[in-house]
Amino acid sequence: MSTQRSMVARVEAADPAASELGIGNYRWGGALIVMGAVVIALQLDAWLISVLQSLPRFVSDAVNRLEPFGHGFGGVVVIGTATLVARLSYRQTGLLALSSFGSGMTANVLKVLVVRRRPGALLPGEFPELPRLSFVSNGDLPEFTERLGSSSLQSFPSAHTAAAFGLAVGLGALFPRSRLWWLLLAAGCGLQRVMASRHFTSDVFVGAGIGLIVGSLVVRKTAAWTGQSQTADDVPLLSVGSEVAERQRAA
Repeated sequence: MSTQRSMVARVEAADPAASELGIGNYRWGGALIVMGAVVIALQLDAWLISVLQSLPRFVSDAVNRLEPFGHGFGGVVVIGTATLVARLSYRQTGLLALSSFGSGMTANVLKVLVVRRRPGALLPGEFPELPRLSFVSNGDLPEFTERLGSSSLQSFPSAHTAAAFGLAVGLGALFPRSRLWWLLLAAGCGLQRVMASRHFTSDVFVGAGIGLIVGSLVVRKTAAWTGQSQTADDVPLLSVGSEVAERQRAA
């Protein structure tokens, strides 16, 4: 029982400070989306991708191992591991799943609405395309129905990065002492997408912004819902630290 109490006590949660962090995530998410728009407007994608792909080989080898953090199966493994090790409640597990997969699905919906060829689909020396609405007729592109099934035309935004940052926000809400670590893992996943020629840097910036915003929204809404419906016998969705958790169980 003491082991379980100790583990539950480590699953810390949103108090007023964490609420402020959620607002900060919204701001950072918006800033990243704006940054992506600026990169597109100034046509910096070609230069940035060349700079990042010129990094030492050990960097690409390292970030290649972080790609699963934003992948569907990788997310399931991370969430399942956190659930088993920290003995999360079903609400906490649901928070992580919705933060990650909700962010990824939001980015995937945008992929359907916006068409942009991936870096690897461009011919040598060809300049990166601007994102365009996929449902607008364009003689340079296949028919709309073909665009929906073509992964090579779905570069914008990066769903991997969105899912990774959404998962990082959820994990940061439950394990705030490791918040920076989760964000670094998510950033590494985004860097991998650029170095592997799967996305442009602007795709990654926008994907990261989506993940921060959607993940923060899920955390705040879930915490609010739990606070309204929680009873004395419920395990809190988010605890407020070891001392409070111990007092709750001693009462």
